[in-house]
Amino acid sequence: MAEDARATLKARMSARLKRLELTWIGKEDRPRLEPRILLEDEELSYAKRVSNEDLFDNRLIHGDNLLALKALEQEFAGKIKCVYIDPPFNTGQAFEHYDDGLEHSLWLTLMRDRLELIHRLLAADGTLFVHIDDNELGYLTVLCDEIFGRPNRTSLVTFKQGAATGHKAINPGCVSTANYILIYAKNKDLWAPNRLFTARERDDRYNQFIPNVDDAHSAWEIVSLTKAYSEHASLSEKDARARIRSNPEEIDEFVASHAEHVIRLARPDYKAVSKEARALIDESKKKPDEVLHLPREDHKDFYFIRGERILFYRQAQGDRRATGRR
Repeated sequence: MAEDARATLKARMSARLKRLELTWIGKEDRPRLEPRILLEDEELSYAKRVSNEDLFDNRLIHGDNLLALKALEQEFAGKIKCVYIDPPFNTGQAFEHYDDGLEHSLWLTLMRDRLELIHRLLAADGTLFVHIDDNELGYLTVLCDEIFGRPNRTSLVTFKQGAATGHKAINPGCVSTANYILIYAKNKDLWAPNRLFTARERDDRYNQFIPNVDDAHSAWEIVSLTKAYSEHASLSEKDARARIRSNPEEIDEFVASHAEHVIRLARPDYKAVSKEARALIDESKKKPDEVLHLPREDHKDFYFIRGERILFYRQAQGDRRATGRR
């Protein structure tokens, strides 16, 4: 009896230690792959004709993608930096060139075989992007978690693919207007993606200017952005306004090059700020011509005038860069 109890306990512990995984009929079946890539003579002769300056080292492979991936493994395993795939969504529809309605277990098996090869091809700091819709999104996520490791899942990007118009507008239930891109790193600890800043229009609420911002705050002079630009361009304010209307990029360039001087005033949330800030706001209302300063250790300093906070364009630019925008 004691041996039976120990065996039962061992079996239970083993079951608990087993990793969480997705299972389906036929998961253990593995294809036998004997791939090879043939280079056509015409392609080789063309490669000989190009000059050293026109070196083309790309490859376009025609054939089953599973065999192609397997054929690339011997030469490129652990070397590929980026893989983007757009597999069948398995929607149940029949298209001209392929059937998008595979039995669910078969779809999972076909995806598993390809994802495992892609995992072996990727470099340690490589990235996988998978374009999919909501039909198989949940299962695909679990499958990729199993192959790449859940900690290496970096993002799920949602993007608008359609609109609730046409036949979707009369659909009695919910309609889907989005597709998704699953992003996985081969090893997230080594992953270092390039950040891309996208430009956006200048925030025209920043329409005031402090010419002497390097002086003590008590001596700051606040003028309109137009006045500051007119003096910079040696124009009258009337001519400056006309030039800004006809060439708005000039004021944008002026703001960008003088961002530490450009400001706007904003009414602070009186209840949300500290007791010290509230006291300074009240004091600034009593001294409308004076800029009051509240230094802070772990945050940006506060500057108030006439009960409003002074916000600097330079700081706003820094905040946008910190969140991946510009």
